[in-house]
Amino acid sequence: MDTRKLLEELENVINNASEVPFTNKKMVDKDEVERLIDAINQSLPNELESARRIVADKERIMLDAEKKAEDTVAQAKDYIARITEESELVKQAQERANEVISSANKSADELRTSSVTYATDVLKYVETNMENVLDSLKKNRQSLIDSNSAAARQQQEQQPQDEQKK
Repeated sequence: MDTRKLLEELENVINNASEVPFTNKKMVDKDEVERLIDAINQSLPNELESARRIVADKERIMLDAEKKAEDTVAQAKDYIARITEESELVKQAQERANEVISSANKSADELRTSSVTYATDVLKYVETNMENVLDSLKKNRQSLIDSNSAAARQQQEQQPQDEQKK
């Protein structure tokens, strides 16, 4: 299940929990909260794997760009070799080869830049989601601890009153 949906479900469990009288605490179903936290913990590796795939795709794109650039440079060199055999066309061949090499290098640079930008954006998105998930988990855990402590205090306060009534 999607981590975001699990977090929303956890938030609903907390929001819909019974309030502890005279406190700002809520009593939640511990088993339900633990189930949701376990599910969130299980979904996180999926999101990490997605990030790893994105990085692998970025590397593949960069390798493809370099290969295309190398192929273009090789074609340009072959072109230069063929053209330079004819003495009248030496200058034209050199100019054309330089243009092709420049264009290939520019294309390779643009591909590298765009793939790095894409990977950076996606990783930042994943990082932000992971930070949100972690923050939510910390808040939910603290809320669970707080509600448990409040319930224990209330029970301790209730015992002396019950004993006095006897």
